[in-house]
Amino acid sequence: MSKPTPLHIEILYNEYQFAAAFAVSSLLALLALVTLLLKSLLEYKAAKDLAQGQSH
Repeated sequence: MSKPTPLHIEILYNEYQFAAAFAVSSLLALLALVTLLLKSLLEYKAAKDLAQGQSH
């Protein structure tokens, strides 16, 4: 069974593998930003569709 990503980052950091810990944490942060962007786009599209439906 694999470890959760934050735990994996902590283990890498505690083992003085700073470059690997930074790389994994950067990927995790990028994934969070992409997720927020997709959520915002979907909410915008849903609000736009709802507004168009009410105006017709």
